[in-house]
Formats: sequence, C-alpha cells, structure tokens
Amino acid sequence: MSGDAAALLRDGVIIINKPPGMTSHETTTFVKKITGAVRAGHAGTLDPDVSGVLPVALGRATKLLQYIAGKDKTYVGIVKFRNPMDAKAIRELFAQFTGTLTQTPPKISAVRKAPRKRTVHGLKLLEVDGRLALFETRVDAGTYIRTLCDDMGKKVGGARMEELRRTAVGKITEKEAHSMQELVDAVWFWKNKGDETMLADMLKPPEAFIDLPKVMVKETAVKNILSGAQLMSPGVVRMDEVERGAKVAIYCGGKFIGVGVAQCRPEEVETVKGPVVKLERVHTTK
Repeated sequence: MSGDAAALLRDGVIIINKPPGMTSHETTTFVKKITGAVRAGHAGTLDPDVSGVLPVALGRATKLLQYIAGKDKTYVGIVKFRNPMDAKAIRELFAQFTGTLTQTPPKISAVRKAPRKRTVHGLKLLEVDGRLALFETRVDAGTYIRTLCDDMGKKVGGARMEELRRTAVGKITEKEAHSMQELVDAVWFWKNKGDETMLADMLKPPEAFIDLPKVMVKETAVKNILSGAQLMSPGVVRMDEVERGAKVAIYCGGKFIGVGVAQCRPEEVETVKGPVVKLERVHTTK
C-alpha cells in the first residue's frame, strides 16, 4: 500500500458507525486488526447497547484523541414511560430537564458515582407512540442519557431508556461515519486489488476533526517549537479570536503543527510578556 492511505494508517482518524452489542473498546480493537494499524484508540466511549458515531484514531493520531472528542454530543433515543403521556405533557417534562442538571452516573458506568453538573442544551420531542417517545438531545460530554430518562421518570411515575444512537460528536456527524463492513470491504480492495481509493476516502488526518481556534505561525517558529521552545510573539502571523486559557490549534500555512493553550487574547500578542501559546502537544515531525 502506498500514498495517502498508507500515511493515514500511521496517523489518521476514521469515524466508525458503532453497532449495538459491542463495547467501544471491542470496536476499536476490531478496527486495529482490520487495518493492521500499530495502535488505535477511540474518543467518547459509548455503552455497548448504544450505536452511532465513534471516532477511532490510528497510530500517532491516538495522542490527539482528547482534542477530537468534542465538548457536546447529539443523540436520538426512545424513552418508555410507565404511564401513557400525550405530546404536550412530554414537552413540558422535557422543558424541566433542559439546562444545567446534576447527575449521578448509572451503576453500569465505570466512572466514580459522584454527582456532577452537566448541561442539556436541547431536548426535542420527535414522535409519540403510546408509552414510547422518540427524542433528540444535544448535551455536554459526559452526560448520561440513561440517567436523564430515569430522572425524568421520577417526575411522572417511571421511565427508562429503550434505545439510543449517537448522531454527532461535536461537529462530526453520522454522515461521516462508516460501518465495520465498509471498512472490511475497503481493506479487502486494498489487499486483494491494490486499490486504496475506498480506504483513503474513509481515513482523514486528525486535524480534520480538531475544532479549535487557530494560531498561524511562521516557518521559523516551527523550527523553534521542534527544538522545544514555546511560541513567542515574533513567530505569530495571526490568531483567531480566543480567550486566555483556551485551547488552540497551531498551523504553519496549511500544515498542522500541534495544540496548545492561549496565554493571551489576539490584541495582546505584540505586548504579552512570555509565550503567546503554551504548547501541549507538538504533532508535526518536520
């Protein structure tokens, strides 16, 4: 195998449409075996019975997973109420569970069962059929939809999550996701026909999924960064609007350099004392 696909197997990301019945770890392990990647990891764990968007990083891209996960997730699910409810009552209930909530992770979760605050940005009723309600919700990362359904049930005599699908991770949507069978087929064409077209189309560089404000730097700054130096004001060409302490993606021309934390706002670049950006992860090699 040669060309773009070969490079992306060493440093790329594929968006998998995770099927129900598999853990995120199992899905990632299968992707690793199918592609022959040296290592693989996933961003944003899904419960085994939940399907949908699962970003899987290969090779060096695994070191960037924390920046790929996204701050919010979108789901479509079915909640089953113990007692029948009409659409008006369900919408009124949903309104009570929109905004900042306190959740305790469910028993099946591997994380510590401590209360935490999460934001439900939207909770929309799509359809009602008897005791079943189809809904769409956009929530903070780390929000448990199963817990959300259970908590709503406590207000109306009982409810539970029946089905759930993740349709988006940040700006990564299910339109970009590929099934495990599609990946198997793409690898088969590569290995048996020497055609890497399908595989190269599925794999993307990690920066394609890193949705952060950008800092453009000079070529001389890249050399200094690779030597272990921080990014100082003389090396900055342009900086997107960003607050101090926010994460930023660093580029030189069209080349992704890495990720860091802004130490100033754009209008302060020329006067700031010390680094403009504190480097967290340098990803380029030359």
